[in-house]
Amino acid sequence: MSILERLSDPELLGQMSVGQKVVGALVTAVIGMLVCMVVLAIIMLAIRIMHALMSRKDAPAAEAPAAEAPAAEAPAAEAAAPAKAQPQLPDGQCGVASPCAGKVQTLNASEGAAVRVGDVLLLMEAGGSLFQFPAPAEGTVMKLCAAEGESVEAGQVLVILKEKEGEAHA
Repeated sequence: MSILERLSDPELLGQMSVGQKVVGALVTAVIGMLVCMVVLAIIMLAIRIMHALMSRKDAPAAEAPAAEAPAAEAPAAEAAAPAKAQPQLPDGQCGVASPCAGKVQTLNASEGAAVRVGDVLLLMEAGGSLFQFPAPAEGTVMKLCAAEGESVEAGQVLVILKEKEGEAHA
């Protein structure tokens, strides 16, 4: 008969010495801790699997900053891929570019419309998620470079804004 069976039987429990009762309590506690450790290990494994799956789903968005070349490397990037080079905007204008490939769902602005910083210019679907593109500066929409339902590439300028006098975006 095991210690656990003895601890659960009142008649046998009365026949056990104090030392046997202590050992039985310790064995019960150790078994309880082992069960908790196994449950925690299963939970941790599930979290790691979910994190790995979410990382794969977000991979295009995570790679988006690499598509933006620093100003010093811009000429080299344009020479490497002249077909995807974006137009150089004059001073006082700024472009809102797509960080990843996707499909324009909704245009919330029209050419000639006045916008403020943070106004949502358009919504784009990419990788099953919907992204908002806020205005980076106060000004006027000069040109919409994409239409609703149009597929766009990473780095493609979607909207060109003429910044309000004295305003500069980051």
